[in-house]
Amino acid sequence: MPKLLPRALLPLLAFALAGCGSGVTGQPIPAAGFQSEEAPPRTREAAPETPQIPRPRSTAGVDPCALLTPDALAPVGGPVGPPHRDDPVAGACAQLLGSAPENTAAAAFYAPYGAVVERQPRGVAVAVEGHSSWLYCEPVTQHQTCAAATAIAPDRTLLTMLSMRDASAADTSERLFGLTKTALAALPAA
Repeated sequence: MPKLLPRALLPLLAFALAGCGSGVTGQPIPAAGFQSEEAPPRTREAAPETPQIPRPRSTAGVDPCALLTPDALAPVGGPVGPPHRDDPVAGACAQLLGSAPENTAAAAFYAPYGAVVERQPRGVAVAVEGHSSWLYCEPVTQHQTCAAATAIAPDRTLLTMLSMRDASAADTSERLFGLTKTALAALPAA
């Protein structure tokens, strides 16, 4: 019959075993960088409350997949296979690219600019064709994933995303801006 530890040693053993593991600090971030929960307080200057929309765009009757044309995707590797609807978010259209395994571009119509800024406090304000755009990049496994939410109407953004294997944030965001400009130009005026 095995010997049991004295009851007085159980709290000490529990304390010692608790020290064997270590917690990981931080919080997980979705690939596109958009969080659904409340964001932590911002530590830098906030984006403008009223986004710049020099030419409002309409999304009525526009299929997000139509924004990811073979010509638009050629600079990032061209399309491979059919587009994937509702990926990575509802209403989005994602397209695998031929430049590297799992490289992906996506487009969607998304929340108002202010809501995007609040959901992703680690993004940065940039401009695309004069429109306010909120850019966020995050490395995910071996891919650099960047998302830009570009204000196209007071209540809507054009969300474009690009994920590239073994790429820098600078290179990925530069190529993403090309996709965003092409998609923006394809949208009709409101």
